[in-house]
Amino acid sequence: MSERGVVGVVGAGTMGRGIAQVAATAGFSVLLYDADASAVAAARERIGASLARARERGRLGEEPETVLGRIRPVADLAGLEPAGWVIEAVPEELELKRRLFARLGEQNPRAVLASNTSTLSITALARGVPGPERVLGLHFFNPAPRMPLVEVIPGVETEPEVVGRAVAFVRQLGKEPVVAKDRPGFIVNRIARPYYGEALVLAGDGVPFETVDRVMRGLGFPLGPFELMDLIGLDVNFAATKSVWEQTFHLPRYRPHPLQAERVAAGWLGQKTGRGFYTYPRAPSEAPEPGEPRPLRVYLVGEGSLAGALAGRVRRAPPDEAELVLDLRVPLEAKAYPEGVPEGLPVLTLAWGHSASRARPRYPGAREVYGFSLVPPLAEGQPMELFAPEGGEVPPWLVGFARALGFAPVMLPDQPGGVGFRILALLANEAFSALREGLADAATLDRAMELGTRYPRGPLAWARLFGLPELEAGLRGLYAELGEERYRPDPLLVRRAAVGL
Repeated sequence: MSERGVVGVVGAGTMGRGIAQVAATAGFSVLLYDADASAVAAARERIGASLARARERGRLGEEPETVLGRIRPVADLAGLEPAGWVIEAVPEELELKRRLFARLGEQNPRAVLASNTSTLSITALARGVPGPERVLGLHFFNPAPRMPLVEVIPGVETEPEVVGRAVAFVRQLGKEPVVAKDRPGFIVNRIARPYYGEALVLAGDGVPFETVDRVMRGLGFPLGPFELMDLIGLDVNFAATKSVWEQTFHLPRYRPHPLQAERVAAGWLGQKTGRGFYTYPRAPSEAPEPGEPRPLRVYLVGEGSLAGALAGRVRRAPPDEAELVLDLRVPLEAKAYPEGVPEGLPVLTLAWGHSASRARPRYPGAREVYGFSLVPPLAEGQPMELFAPEGGEVPPWLVGFARALGFAPVMLPDQPGGVGFRILALLANEAFSALREGLADAATLDRAMELGTRYPRGPLAWARLFGLPELEAGLRGLYAELGEERYRPDPLLVRRAAVGL
């Protein structure tokens, strides 16, 4: 492969060496600088090993030595002068990056200067740089050689022509670019905050973090929130959360959580230190008790996407033959023991917007009341979350009923919304907020989240599966019971639900 030009990379840590490998693999000559010269030597060694693995797996069309030969160390920033693109990947500290960009702007007057920052303002980084119109963000995702997405972020002074060149450059690197506005967290780190934040809130309220991870993996996510924080590094994730929170002037929905802060203070940073939320190497988790499937004749109440998906799984029965009332209505105020059904049947009610305890008084004719949560689209073996009101327990017959429907029952402390719906609803609500602010269009937002996080689908796609009226009703219920602003439905979601979009 012929050389396409020269790329300078500042910083030889995890992201810097990953970006250098990406550029060299794409045929660029790479100049790699780090203030610690030994870090550059170590980076080239690790890049070589990574290239060898890629070659063995058929992912590299050239010999590793050829690609590695395109990466040359330089002794100082002046050595980056031949580069047409200079990408910094130094620690996520605003003043450190600003000082670096000021020096790069003076010593590289013709280069486009790009930051790999994940949350910091590009406009702030460009301040004081000679030629701020050539400064922008190029946010790669870890591991850079494998992750396909790069966010292209112009600052307020970045020339449109530079943005166009950056989009073409990212495509030359074999990556997929998305253009995002210069807002805290850009697209992916902004919308992804609830995946971590709400998981921490649930754990703080008594839901075991292993259970949170189990539920989210069961919904198709490669890693649960706590597993992912351990992989990223709790210090890195905590810093990103604080950065978004501080740049949004302490909006409550981005507030960091003490559970994460205390582990960072203890030096429990995840896999890299051998301990985070889990201890490494991890012991195998115990398999849940299987339980005997127990089909029940069901009187089904309610409409919507979940009702349609469940209709083919349950044994529906007329009121006088039913053994269970299955209430799929979302708003708490809509719930009541159905007329025409003999009193004394147990009720299993959808708990997207309330706890089982709050639902119990709505069914005075019921023998027992329990809550459940399922997230569409329904799949064999996915988690079915089950809740008993405060002071009660989920009975074995209900566990068997969940298994008879083809689901994996997960018993949880009584929580409004449970795990899956709450996390996904807040992801979708955050995506509506980003859409309302013009961060990107709907298709771009979803595509960025799929590529940048490996989510099984984008948050807005999940909102359509819930149904916008049902999603809004669930969020309103969470807001009413939990009382925090983070659960208030975004105005754009409210408007689109109202007009049936």
